[in-house]
Amino acid sequence: MTSGLQITLVRHAETEWTERGRLHGRLDSPLSETGRRHARLTAHTLRGASFDALYSSPRGRAIETAAAIGEAVGLAPIPLEGLREMNYGWLEGLPLSLVDPDGSGAWLLRPLVHAFMGLTGERERNFAARVTSTLEELTVRHPTGRLLVVTHWGVLSMLMAHLTEGHGGQWRRFGPWTACGISELHLDGAAWRVVRLNESGHLERRPALAKEEDLG
Repeated sequence: MTSGLQITLVRHAETEWTERGRLHGRLDSPLSETGRRHARLTAHTLRGASFDALYSSPRGRAIETAAAIGEAVGLAPIPLEGLREMNYGWLEGLPLSLVDPDGSGAWLLRPLVHAFMGLTGERERNFAARVTSTLEELTVRHPTGRLLVVTHWGVLSMLMAHLTEGHGGQWRRFGPWTACGISELHLDGAAWRVVRLNESGHLERRPALAKEEDLG
């Protein structure tokens, strides 16, 4: 039998920038039309589920996604600074095809990407400490029950690394994370068990069925 804490993780919906392939980080962009539709579909999928609290990154794209979901589950999103995306410094706003921080961008620019991250971005150890501190804060607040968390790609990767491996050393290998994809982990004794990972089938409904009036 499952005991302890259960955490459901959702990546924020698509934005105008994700559709244009630009890097967000601290910067923000409004949800796109597709993003708003996917947020409603995710809300519809989670409707009826019982959660003790809904936490969100304070960035607008996450708060807007969380607000749509919150209406369906009867909770107002609680913003937590520790859930904000990694700070990518001077790289933010640039095309991912050129400066993707994971090293998959244009190879000629990789030395610059590395230098810009080192000089102007958030240090990886600081990012890891921030996310793990936030995770500890949540588990202290909620030793049992069910939590819903809306956040970003990098934070999801770091959270999954710590929850499943106990450290963030290989956090970049977790993902990819679909916008509005749903993951769920249960704490069984001292170990976290992945119940679902980046599920996105709920986003495949025909657009005509995703109108706000159809989803109640």
